[in-house]
Amino acid sequence: MPERESMGGAVTDLGPARVAELDVSDMLGAMAGLSAQVRDGYAAARRILSEVALADGAAVGAAPALPARPTGVAVLGMGGSAIGADLVLGASPHLAVPAVVVRGYDLPAWVGPDWLVVAVSYSGETEETLSATDAALDRGCAPLCVASGGRLAALVAERHLPAIAVPPGLQPRAALGHLAMPLLAALERTGLVPGSKEDVSEAAAVLDEAAVDYAAEVTDEFNPAKAVARRLEGRVTFVYGAGPTAAVARRWKTQINENAKAPAFFAELPELDHNEVEGWSAGGSLGQSSHVVLLVDAQASERIRRRVDVTADAIAGRGVPVERLETRGVSPLARVFSLVALGDHVSLYLALLEGVDPTPVDTIQRLKRRLAGEPDAS
Repeated sequence: MPERESMGGAVTDLGPARVAELDVSDMLGAMAGLSAQVRDGYAAARRILSEVALADGAAVGAAPALPARPTGVAVLGMGGSAIGADLVLGASPHLAVPAVVVRGYDLPAWVGPDWLVVAVSYSGETEETLSATDAALDRGCAPLCVASGGRLAALVAERHLPAIAVPPGLQPRAALGHLAMPLLAALERTGLVPGSKEDVSEAAAVLDEAAVDYAAEVTDEFNPAKAVARRLEGRVTFVYGAGPTAAVARRWKTQINENAKAPAFFAELPELDHNEVEGWSAGGSLGQSSHVVLLVDAQASERIRRRVDVTADAIAGRGVPVERLETRGVSPLARVFSLVALGDHVSLYLALLEGVDPTPVDTIQRLKRRLAGEPDAS
């Protein structure tokens, strides 16, 4: 892996040559393919789930069935396998039952067989997700399992669970469309949300436009992703969202962490105005080395817009650079994915500015090996 280059504008080119030099696993290509993932992932999930039986928490014949009238939704997942659920749920403001993304080993005590449980592990080997899935099975749930293989796929075969297989060979964070769309299709199949075909079509179209707008061939002057990346270079990024953009803020944070190998943090309005905003009053070196990005939904209420304005003023008043970015599109799903696409590309170009290949996650892999009791090969 290339060593990090010095900060301060040492890299002047973010064009195709720079991409070819560092992005050897073609993370940029995966980002450009997100629209196809959304279209294909949604169509495949709807087709598969149309053949899955629905029942009141019981099995139909030999095959477990999804609950016909779920009283709640629990998505089991970690990292890149979980973020799709955050985004879909964030784009489903009228969901009439409680919904939770479980990031950990334990299943909340209030999840039972009348809940829609979706276990998502791209590799099929995520130990936290496998543990929570076992707990769901013990309680009589019939989890819908989304994986490319591994132990989760083996569990599907053993227990005849409803399942959606996703294409292998990608980083989980680069398989977002494949991992997110099964949840949306499951919400439709169990009657929790109306048909989303038009929303998916609009979201995919927005992503098609983003792939063109943020391409390596487009210069900084006309490429917002490159321009934002340059402003974030060498700084600690704090990403703030509200409502549907709260999940997008998490996605920005994790993409900067994994792709650019850089620290980044996220928080949600209005909650951060009751705690985190006070932290900026300290000023000092952190404020001088930070950058705040506010992700604003184009259809946010006046109360939220007012809060964004006041929050931005409070932070900027401490000498911290602050910028606001707004969603595009009509449907909540399209609006959410519009800023996902921008953040993904920002993280890619930030990686190039940092002088690193965006794809490998060596620290995460070393940590997993140590937790598994394997020797550290580094």
